[in-house]
Amino acid sequence: MTLRTAVLAAVLASGVALSSVMAAEPAAVQDGGELTMAITNSPPNWNPISATGDITTNRQQQWPFYPHPFLTGTDASVTLNTQLLKSATVVSENPMVLEYVIRDEAVWSDGTPITAADFEYTQQAQDPKACPDCQAAFTQGYDLITKIEASNNGKTVRMTFDKPFAPWQTLFPYIFPAHVAATYGDLATSFNTGFSENVPKVSGGPYLVESYEDGVSMTLVRNPKWYGNPPHLDTIRFRYIASVDEQVTALQNGEIDALYGGVTLDTAEAINQMFGVTTDVRPSLTYYHFSLKASGDVMGDKVLRQAIVKALDIPDMTRRTVGQYVEGAQPMTSSAYIPGQTVGGIAAVHDNTGTTGVGTGDIAGATSLLEGAGYKIVDGKLMLPDGKPLRDLEILTYSIDPIRVQLAELAQAQLAKIGITAVIDAADRSRYNPEARAGNFDIHTTATALDLGAMSLAQWYQTGAARNYFGYSSPVVDDLVNQISVTLDDAKTVDLTNQLDVALLGDGIVVPLFPITNMAVYADKFVNIFANPSKYGTTMNIEEWGLKAAQ
Repeated sequence: MTLRTAVLAAVLASGVALSSVMAAEPAAVQDGGELTMAITNSPPNWNPISATGDITTNRQQQWPFYPHPFLTGTDASVTLNTQLLKSATVVSENPMVLEYVIRDEAVWSDGTPITAADFEYTQQAQDPKACPDCQAAFTQGYDLITKIEASNNGKTVRMTFDKPFAPWQTLFPYIFPAHVAATYGDLATSFNTGFSENVPKVSGGPYLVESYEDGVSMTLVRNPKWYGNPPHLDTIRFRYIASVDEQVTALQNGEIDALYGGVTLDTAEAINQMFGVTTDVRPSLTYYHFSLKASGDVMGDKVLRQAIVKALDIPDMTRRTVGQYVEGAQPMTSSAYIPGQTVGGIAAVHDNTGTTGVGTGDIAGATSLLEGAGYKIVDGKLMLPDGKPLRDLEILTYSIDPIRVQLAELAQAQLAKIGITAVIDAADRSRYNPEARAGNFDIHTTATALDLGAMSLAQWYQTGAARNYFGYSSPVVDDLVNQISVTLDDAKTVDLTNQLDVALLGDGIVVPLFPITNMAVYADKFVNIFANPSKYGTTMNIEEWGLKAAQ
């Protein structure tokens, strides 16, 4: 078996749109059987649209429990989920009105119909006007909805917006059950506590939870009330194994049937030596990056941040990490678009890092910036304008992700060239997200999924955003986000998004690195498990998973 990195290499080297990658076609399966898949984390909470629950492994694990209006294919195309909806259309542009028509047979696992009430609850919980205390990960778009009307026994939903919202298809990735929410209390209590602290009581997807043991495993069984294409496997078990190396060993030993995640040099080499497994490797809409604190005793100085981001070397980091095992891997030149990405047929990617000097490894330029602001490098140590030595800067990284750890180490070495001593906090699963939310870092080693376009950046960098852990606020950035959210013209959206990117890069708040390469590896007896480029992961087509049909 050969790891099929050639697919990714061809995409990155050619500069074609991500959507041009060939879509995977499902194979014939037989019904029945069970599968065990390794997952790095047990759920940090049970609310995948909350600020703390919206992380990769959580989204992937909980995708099978909720209805979703749209799906992302393996080629990054976005299509209507016809298992849930008959249609979803913009029926008016001024004012903007959306209409969703839910299939009559769509019900929750307890038999309660899926209706406009579920859309309304999910919208209000993510609208700060309706629920200022709800701790939602994403509010853009939901806060523009002024009215929700139901007809046809709640199966037709009309939403009126006070302004157009261009990425409307990104709304409602998870629709929550309003009738369950009512048992938990008011909006904030149900969202922040009820759904966050309790294993889902009902399912609106193909599978539901049979059992869960924290830190050990979660077992899913078929939802008997599922209204879509019948799922094939009787049982799917997520087994929690934090280390990717241990996951690979478990697969080799037959303790698990599948694993899914980012490719590293070690995993690529190990899997290339394995027999009896199938590997699907595809480019991802998620990319690694550094985000910098923009407040506090030293990081509040824009000049210092600009020097830091200029000294870091994106191409070098790419070569030393993903470049070791993916031929033709390209560094990011933007924090807003993946290399080669198009929007409406328009080439979206600009060389914004080159324009701003971010990530160019320009030590002389970084030194000149610092000296012009009164900093000095004395005996290899950066001195503040007041003559005191700069304190050590802390790089927060994730201990179970070897690439993030390596990136922190490379940054540490590169910053030493301008007299900055950086210490690395390699936090484990229990500390990584809490430390980030608390702002306990100077430089954060993390990743962003661009499924939501510019709105993905808004989650991090708009003033007061749920994930703005940086103390960053920019009227320019806020205005650009607002303009993008109401722009329906693709060419204008691309132009505004690149302006947003340049503003963020120029403020020294982000250093984009390279896209994550995802792989699904599984025993040959199974089929239809694909690496999905979206942030929702491989479970997006979980009802298609199954044992290979007899020949």
